[in-house]
Amino acid sequence: MIDCHFHLDENLVGAEGLVASLDAHGMRKAAVMAPMCPDLEWRRVLAVGGPVLRRGLSSREGVFRGAALFLYRNMVKQGGEVDVGGKRYPITPQPDNDPVARAVAAHPDRLWGWIFVNPAGPVDPVEEINRLAGKPGMMGVKAHPFWHAFPTRDLESTARACADRGLPLLLHLGAGEQGDVESLASAFPGVAFLLAHAGVPRPRETCALAGKRNNVFVDLSAASYVDARVARMAVDLAGAEKCLFGSDGPYFHHKNGRYDYSERTAMLNSLGLSPADRERVAEKNFLKMLEFSGG
Repeated sequence: MIDCHFHLDENLVGAEGLVASLDAHGMRKAAVMAPMCPDLEWRRVLAVGGPVLRRGLSSREGVFRGAALFLYRNMVKQGGEVDVGGKRYPITPQPDNDPVARAVAAHPDRLWGWIFVNPAGPVDPVEEINRLAGKPGMMGVKAHPFWHAFPTRDLESTARACADRGLPLLLHLGAGEQGDVESLASAFPGVAFLLAHAGVPRPRETCALAGKRNNVFVDLSAASYVDARVARMAVDLAGAEKCLFGSDGPYFHHKNGRYDYSERTAMLNSLGLSPADRERVAEKNFLKMLEFSGG
């Protein structure tokens, strides 16, 4: 199995702890990225807000859907903070990619690296991609239109750099102009777009888009957004060949410097996939995405 979505937060689960966790759970590799809010604690959201977000965001239009979208939008506050269960954390304008690159270099057989960029931040995304893309194991680019509060059209130069270098682009979408991935995917058909958390905040529509476009994939990471019901919906709409296993670790299930994959693997096993489809979701689709992008 390959975890396509893990934040390397050394204060929670560092590189050594992650590799030990992969070994303990029979995982092959993980694709890691820098954290946006060091020491972020999500457990209270999983217990309280998770059911509301999962059910509301994945439902069809209605009052419940509107309430969930309102909660989702208001998670990010003016001034660059995120509200998690009533506690605010500062969002790092430019997550530090260098610890990720060092971890990948130290564990080339177990880790890949995402290059985190922010077109609204202090570092030019194309310069950051050019600085790191040649390093072994740095296999893709990550951007967060939601928490970094920028419209997806601001990623055009980033997508062009991904096209030039054969890199996939992982996005956590926001609402409104922060969530328009269809325009980017149409403008850059040679770039594989991986949409985090089954394509929140509009997973039903986004998964349907993945089912129609060969360059759009979704990941099934994050217990706060994706349970078995949402994952089943993603598989039904996008197709098993377009869904990737992920955790969004170290959040939700970390303890003593290790990450417990049991909940995410149990969720995957509960979907009733055929052995071939389970293998696709567990690892083959990640490799397919890399091949699509030329990585």
